[in-house]
Amino acid sequence: MIDLQKARVAFKNYAANYDPSEDLIRLKIVHTYAVMDKTQELCEMMHKSQEETDLAMLIGLLHDIGRFEQFVRYGSYVDYETIDHAQLGSDILFKDGLIRSFIDDDQYDEIIKNAIEQHNKFRVKDGFDEETMFYIHMIRDTDKLDNFRVKETEKVETLMRCDMDTIENESITPKVYNDFKNHKLIFGPDRQTHLDMWISLVAFIYDMNFKASLVYVKEHDYINASFDRVHPRREDVKAQYEELRQVALDYVA
Repeated sequence: MIDLQKARVAFKNYAANYDPSEDLIRLKIVHTYAVMDKTQELCEMMHKSQEETDLAMLIGLLHDIGRFEQFVRYGSYVDYETIDHAQLGSDILFKDGLIRSFIDDDQYDEIIKNAIEQHNKFRVKDGFDEETMFYIHMIRDTDKLDNFRVKETEKVETLMRCDMDTIENESITPKVYNDFKNHKLIFGPDRQTHLDMWISLVAFIYDMNFKASLVYVKEHDYINASFDRVHPRREDVKAQYEELRQVALDYVA
């Protein structure tokens, strides 16, 4: 049995060890609950059972638990420059035994562990059964969906850790530009500018696993909401930027 109220209390207690006055800690706490909510919405859209929905929501609650310790240790959320936050979260839960604070029943442990470890990977590794793949795909989609909300509501400067003047005077790296145009997810190390990073977050649409996820993006107008937050100042970059906006709009349409 999955007791989501018990799990929420356990998460609140765990997060209390970290300073919510730090914007990037607060952001992750809000993000965690929002991913749970989006998971519930997506499961309802897909007519999933209560057990499936509860397990998917629990994974949503736990998916970024490694982020807090990552930020304390490194002051950054960039995995390829610091540590794999998904693996760190899995280790905290399953090697350190914290998982039992969230759920007494161990029958779901393998699914939870695999979903957390795979939620941030550029490509999901092979070999998982259909049931496990559903939960992996669900957390990957709802995590990305909430990243659109984050981009719409949080300060760009907080997310990019850079002032807007710098961002809006930057260029788009050719590989990032071409990969986006060709409907490809952007590989983290290929991003050379903050503007690259901003665009790469919109490219999450190319890694959505469920039709319902793209419907959600379209209904919430997340593409325009993201592109409207930043205004490149160079005319050539502005033209590229608006071209990529249209590519994304056409894709979700």
